[in-house]
Amino acid sequence: MLNRNNAVCVEILTNNDNLFERFENAFRSIAKTYIECTPVDVSNIEFEKTKSHIIVSYNYNSLVLEIAFKCEEGSIQQKASLPNGEIVDSFMEFWIKWAVEGFFLDELEVESKHTDITFSDKDVMKTI
Repeated sequence: MLNRNNAVCVEILTNNDNLFERFENAFRSIAKTYIECTPVDVSNIEFEKTKSHIIVSYNYNSLVLEIAFKCEEGSIQQKASLPNGEIVDSFMEFWIKWAVEGFFLDELEVESKHTDITFSDKDVMKTI
C-alpha cells in the first residue's frame, strides 16, 4: 500500500542565489547514497518552494521487518509489516537535517517534529 502526502518543512532563513536548486541537488545526492540502500522504500521525492519555506514531500511503502534466530527447537524466522509513517517521517527528517547542517546552516532550518540531533563541537553542544 502506497502512502502519500508526507512532508518535511524547511524554513528559509536567508534566500541566497540558487538556494532551492542547491538544496534539492544536495538532498537528492544524500537520498541516493543513504536512503535508497535501506529497506525503507521512499519514492517520488518532490520539492516545492514557497516564499518562506521549502517543502520536501514523498511517498513510501509499508516497512517489512524480519528477524531470524536460533533456539533449541531450531531456526525461527518471523516477519512483521508495519504502517511506518512515523518511522519514515523520522528517517526523512533526520537526513534533511544532516543536509541542512552540512551545507545550509546559515540559510535553512528544519521545522522539527520527530528527531533531535545533538552535536558536540569543542565543548559547544547544539541540538537541531
